[in-house]
Amino acid sequence: MPLHIVNLVAENYKRLVAVDITPDGNIVTLSGRNAQGKSSVLDAIFAALAGGEASRATKQPIRDGQDVAVVRLDLGDYIVTRRWTDDDAGSLTVETPPTADGRKQKYSSPQKLLDELVGKRAFDPLAFTRMSSAEQVATLVATVELPFDPAELDRERAGVFDQRTEINRTVKQLEGQLGGTPKPVDGTPEVEVSAADIIREFDLAREHNAALDNEMRNLELMQSAVEQAKARVAELEAELTRAREAATNRWDDYQAKLVKFEAGPERIDTAEISERLQKVEQTNVAVRAGQEHRRIAAQLAAKREEAARFTLELQAIDKRKSDALAAVKFPVAGLSFDESGVLYNGIPFSQASAAEQLRVSVALAMASNPQLRILQVRDGSLLDSDSMKVLTELAEKNDFQVWVEVVDESGQVGIVIEDGQVKA
Repeated sequence: MPLHIVNLVAENYKRLVAVDITPDGNIVTLSGRNAQGKSSVLDAIFAALAGGEASRATKQPIRDGQDVAVVRLDLGDYIVTRRWTDDDAGSLTVETPPTADGRKQKYSSPQKLLDELVGKRAFDPLAFTRMSSAEQVATLVATVELPFDPAELDRERAGVFDQRTEINRTVKQLEGQLGGTPKPVDGTPEVEVSAADIIREFDLAREHNAALDNEMRNLELMQSAVEQAKARVAELEAELTRAREAATNRWDDYQAKLVKFEAGPERIDTAEISERLQKVEQTNVAVRAGQEHRRIAAQLAAKREEAARFTLELQAIDKRKSDALAAVKFPVAGLSFDESGVLYNGIPFSQASAAEQLRVSVALAMASNPQLRILQVRDGSLLDSDSMKVLTELAEKNDFQVWVEVVDESGQVGIVIEDGQVKA
């Protein structure tokens, strides 16, 4: 069952002398001039419920000149009484209201019970609007149950982002190198030409041609011998038969070799080989340039692919986060967050209108305290009529009790606190 403050009694707490307040309605307005005790009323509520946290926040809870301070909260189902004294740490009791026969149940672990009731502690909704982006995200995360650890996911993303940044730095360097490396001329071979191979080819061609030249000379000598033989036939009639046979034989041999020579390999043009040999180093320079260009291009392509993989990984992480956030039921529709801070309808919370900021802040405060439905607004004077209307609507709709502190000197607004007491 939701709990509200049915009655508040506080004596000698901070600036308060004695107050007895029985609130009426969802909005409880505390008004008066500055330094009269309005804030002390709100502090008393917090101190009675929060225990050690409140004690650490308040160094001197007892009003000057007094020895004891007491705050008593009637929450309907529970009555909370906290005392502070000068000579000890004070005391806390939580008990049930008396039954018809006057019996009460006192709880043995009162602060534990209050901690369970208070949950994530009621807070000032307007304080949320003044938090830093990181504090707002932390408050929002504490309000809902997330299927992931935002800090761990942010660390994972930062690691991948740093890796991609390093890869892209290398990509930029390689792009610069590739831009300064001339592209290979069309037709340039990919592998350097061997000068030794061309020299060996040139030597073989010269040996081949020398062998053909030698054959030609031999044929010329044979032809000369035939002619001499014919001449001697005329001079040496006696040797005619022998000379004719010799001439015939040589002629046949000559004809056979001539046919073989004419059908044999052609002469090799050594000029073209010589020209290639002269250009081999020029070609190899172009080859090496082409090889370097292809090496850098391949390295650049690999790094670009690696950077693209990291980009996909970043997108996957962002999608995991966005999908997880889409499945989270936030207290306010359209509420989310990213690494920059809390978002409302896709825009930074700080850029939302004042009314939107108030609705979100109040909804978060209400979601934090489903049982003890009490909120405090310490700077109520900053709220205009529209904002007060929004606050009232939310309080009534969600059955919350909102204590609002405002500065007012008319004495006509809400519960007036003057000199630490409720003004009659």
